Amino acid sequence: GTVQIIPETGLIGASWTIIIKDPSRDRIDLALNASFDTASLSGTGVQSHRLTSDPKFDDGVTVYGVDLLPAVEVGDRIVRMSYSGVLFPTDTPYGINTVDDRKIELTVDSFWFPFDARFDSDLTATVNVRIDGEWSAVGVGAVKQTAHGHYFQQTAPALDIALSLLKDSLTVMSDDYVIYDARPEPGAKVTELEAALDSCAAYLNQLSGTAGPLPPASVIITDRPEGGYSRGTLIALTDIENDDEEAMRQFICHELAHYWSKANAGGPENWINEGVADYLANMAIRETMGSDVFAARMARYAEQLDGEDLPSIWTPDLTDRAPYLTLYRAGPLALYDLEQRLGLPAFEAFMQTVMHAKPASTPHLLALLADTHGADVRDWFAARLAE
Repeated sequence: GTVQIIPETGLIGASWTIIIKDPSRDRIDLALNASFDTASLSGTGVQSHRLTSDPKFDDGVTVYGVDLLPAVEVGDRIVRMSYSGVLFPTDTPYGINTVDDRKIELTVDSFWFPFDARFDSDLTATVNVRIDGEWSAVGVGAVKQTAHGHYFQQTAPALDIALSLLKDSLTVMSDDYVIYDARPEPGAKVTELEAALDSCAAYLNQLSGTAGPLPPASVIITDRPEGGYSRGTLIALTDIENDDEEAMRQFICHELAHYWSKANAGGPENWINEGVADYLANMAIRETMGSDVFAARMARYAEQLDGEDLPSIWTPDLTDRAPYLTLYRAGPLALYDLEQRLGLPAFEAFMQTVMHAKPASTPHLLALLADTHGADVRDWFAARLAE
């Protein structure tokens, strides 16, 4: 795709060539932010299309339902899509995605690009961004400066196209990461962040074995109070100025651990992404800060669940994405119980197996558990997830 960004006005104009690689698909629903003007569609794969609103997103997203011609008739099906408009006509609640004269941050959360509405397909992308001025560019994959902006090349299949362009950001570079401090007043706690990155990466690389090592990370420090995320090698942090050592290590280790996440984030399997990343982060904290700190964290997790009416972590019948407490508290506590049942050395070996396999579903994770520790342990853990 080619994207023109005018940060002074918030205007974005984009043109995409989308190649449908699955020959069995006869339709694709592409979700796009409704703030854009109606997109034009064409291409050798397009038979017809229709527009609908998706109530899941409070009608803020337009879904372009594209009926595809059979692959046997046209080979690779191509859908061309162009649109323009102000992506954020009003302020966003947390500023996770922004377009202004200091920072441009774009992820699927804003539906700034046409996104497969099934939420379970991966894509590769090359994006040529045209923008005036001097900007530091951060993306998921290779980034090259061009005469008129930056060229982003995302070769590893992923759910999202995430990129950021930053002005006047304090930069810290090492062999393992680059830190971009995009806060209006940069510098606070950057040294502590470097220590957290070093210790978390060292622990996760050692635990993962040949499933690692982590690739070099690009870390952006923002000034918002909420809304950190990880997109592979790109990590966006909330403002760390008031974070203590424990909170910072938990945050950093959790986001780095997402390198081994593969489950669909839009449904019940998301507990694997968040629960496993959270528990790996707690294991790293135990390694670097001691068992007393770890035990206190597990106790706080249990207290936060006390009296809460929550759904199961996972059953075969669940279809909805779990709530926060299930993902970030109940899921890690279930893994804590599994560690206690197996013992730490066996559990660490199982976590390494999970990091190798990157299971996209709970049945896959349970099959890995059966392969390594038998059907009885698998059945016990499945029952634990269903509580």
